[in-house]
Amino acid sequence: MKKIIFIFLCGIVLYCPNTYAQNKIAYIDFQYIISQVRSAEDVQVEIQKLASDWTNEIVAMTDTLTSLEKDIETVSLTLSKSGREILEKRISDKRQKIAAFQEQKFSPVTGELYKKQQELLQPLIDRVRRAIDNVRLREKIDVIFDVSAGNPVSIDKKYDVTVLVIDELGAVGLTVKEQAVSTESRTNIPSGGQREIQSGTRKVQPGKVEEKGKTQQIDEANKQEKIEDK
Repeated sequence: MKKIIFIFLCGIVLYCPNTYAQNKIAYIDFQYIISQVRSAEDVQVEIQKLASDWTNEIVAMTDTLTSLEKDIETVSLTLSKSGREILEKRISDKRQKIAAFQEQKFSPVTGELYKKQQELLQPLIDRVRRAIDNVRLREKIDVIFDVSAGNPVSIDKKYDVTVLVIDELGAVGLTVKEQAVSTESRTNIPSGGQREIQSGTRKVQPGKVEEKGKTQQIDEANKQEKIEDK
């Protein structure tokens, strides 16, 4: 559904030039921005611990179920019909309990783990959205799309303002993992969706540096010979 909305909005901007010709658009990778927030790591650790504790409970219940199943196999010949029915009901109840527990804790939408994750991440998400809005207002951008929510086929990387938003996180009370974030180091941005950032440092080919150094040494040697001849 998010992909459909994203493509629909892009279509409006691209194919309605009379209305949107003067609009300034940009895009971000929201998931990447969240991954750069230091406190998001603490949330992940807490969620992983919670998931591990609940998984251990499921393992314990499963071990009990396995033990009951082995018991019924061992004593099946000596059990009365009513005794076997009682044991089979205990096994059935245990299976249902395990399934209900898994659904309660780990359901993708209604599970307690998902709800806890949303509860812990929501304050971070709200602040990231404030940072995005700050960038939009400062840069006079009309629309900012989230490429992590859509499926863009091709976007000019000059419209990527992800790094600008990361730089703005400090202003909304969030700490990033690394102070210097390079778009070239990002691997989860769609192909062609990275923003070119000029670092201000000119790249020099090592081979040319060595060649220049050798030329300087030869020039200095020639000067020295001329001085000695005089």
